[in-house]
Amino acid sequence: MATGTFTNYPRLVVALPPLVRKQRKLAATIAAVADAVKDEKAVRADIDALLVAAGLTKGERVTCAGYDVTHNERDGQSSINGDVLTEQLVAAGVDRGLVLDTIASATDTGKPSAFATVTPSKGAQVRP
Repeated sequence: MATGTFTNYPRLVVALPPLVRKQRKLAATIAAVADAVKDEKAVRADIDALLVAAGLTKGERVTCAGYDVTHNERDGQSSINGDVLTEQLVAAGVDRGLVLDTIASATDTGKPSAFATVTPSKGAQVRP
């Protein structure tokens, strides 16, 4: 939902244009190395596969060309599926309302995220 140009907001007139230019330059810099980041991640996966194939376990390392090369592992995140839990408890005879209230009271919600995006306007001619 567009709400007009930034000049309609006095606090944005001076401060916003240089920040938008800086963000676009940084975005262009990141885009230039994005493929290298993907390649680096793939190479690390290949290295880890070699370490596992050689028999290294969690936290074990070898040295190579002056670098410590470590096989790391981390347990995956766990979460409870509230729908499945509700249905299983209801099937076991627990009152549905009690189950839903208990799940609601035991649910932690993190802080909502807020962020800006900067994209070229439709039809705008912009410099990279």
